[in-house]
Amino acid sequence: MTGAASGWNRFAGTSRPVAATVLALLALLMLPGMAGGVGHDHIAVAKPTSARFDGLVGDHALYARIAKRVGEGESYYAAAAAEHRAGHYPLRPFVTVRLPTLAHIVAALGERNTMFVFLLIGAAAIMAWYRRLRTDAGLPRHVAVGALFVAANLTQLATREWLYIHEAAAGALLALALALYRPARPWATMAIVAAALAIRETVLPVAMLFGLFALIDRDWRAAAGWLAVGLAFAGGIAAHVAALAAVTSPADAASQGWHGQGGWIAYLSFVQASSLLRFLAGWAGALLVPLALLGWAAWRSRLGLAGLLIQLFYAALLMLFARPANFYWAMLVTPTLFVGLAFAPAALAVLVRALFGPARSIEAAAASS
Repeated sequence: MTGAASGWNRFAGTSRPVAATVLALLALLMLPGMAGGVGHDHIAVAKPTSARFDGLVGDHALYARIAKRVGEGESYYAAAAAEHRAGHYPLRPFVTVRLPTLAHIVAALGERNTMFVFLLIGAAAIMAWYRRLRTDAGLPRHVAVGALFVAANLTQLATREWLYIHEAAAGALLALALALYRPARPWATMAIVAAALAIRETVLPVAMLFGLFALIDRDWRAAAGWLAVGLAFAGGIAAHVAALAAVTSPADAASQGWHGQGGWIAYLSFVQASSLLRFLAGWAGALLVPLALLGWAAWRSRLGLAGLLIQLFYAALLMLFARPANFYWAMLVTPTLFVGLAFAPAALAVLVRALFGPARSIEAAAASS
C-alpha cells in the first residue's frame, strides 16, 4: 500500500511513546478477560417463575404475549400492564415498559412477516456495509470483510425468540444507518435512526451524536432535522408516560434499578452472549473485542469516529448500569462492533513497527502497512 493510501490509518506514522501507550492499553483490556470470568456467570437465565408463552420464556414471552393481545384488539398499554403484573415485572418507572412500536408491528404483520421485514433490513445493512467498505476513498480492498462480521452478528434476526427483543431490531436498523451515514447526505441515516428510536429509546445517544456532528459542521439543515427527530421523540415519550400513567398505580411493582456495575468483564460477557462469540470460549471475546475497538480507533474518518464513540458509549452503559438480565442491551452495537476487526491487523502492524522498528524507518514502515 502506498503512503497516500495509508491515510485512513490513524496510527500510521505514530511515535514510539504513543505506540507503546496504545499497545499497553490494548494488553490491559485483553488480560482480565484472558484470566477468566467471561461468560454465563454474568448472564441471568430465566427463572422458573418467568413468563412463558408458546415455547418462549422470560422477556421474550412477555413481549410476545403483549403483541398477541394487541393483535386481538386490546389496547397496548392495558395489555402491557396486565402482562407485567402477571409475570411479576415492574411497571415503574415508565422506562420499564417498552415503547409500543414493535408490538404494533408484530400485531399488524404477524410473526413470520415481521421476521421477514427485519431480515430484509439486516440484508440491506450487510450490503450497505460491503458497498461502503469497498467504495470509500483510500480504504484497502480487504476491509470489505467487515460486511461478513456484520452478517455474522445479525444471525439473531433469523430466530423467533429474538423477534420480540427490541434491541435486536433496533441494532439492525442502527447497523444500516451507520453504513449509510455521510455528513453531506444525512437524510437516510436520520430516517432510519428515527425508526430505531421509535422501537428503543436507548438509541437516543446516537441521534444526539449525529446532531452534534451537524452543529460542528454548521450544517443547519441537518441540525434542524436532528432537532426535529429529538422533538418528535420527546413528544412520543410524553405520550408514552401519559398512557402508562392511566393504567398503573403506585401499588404496582417498581424496578430494582440499573446499577449493575459489572465492569469490563460483564461488558465482555454481554457482547459474547449477544453476538456470534456465544459459540466460542470466553477468551475469544477477551481478545477480539479490544482488537475491534482498536480497529474503530484506527479508521480516520467521520464514520470511524462515530462508530468508535458509539461503541465506547454503550460499553460504558453496559459496564456501569446493565444488570445480568439486561445482557441483550449489547445487541444495539454488536452488529457493528466487529467491523473494527477489518481495520485491526493494519493498525496493530503499524503500532508494533513503531514500537520495535528503527526510529528512522518508522515512517516508511507505517506507509507500507
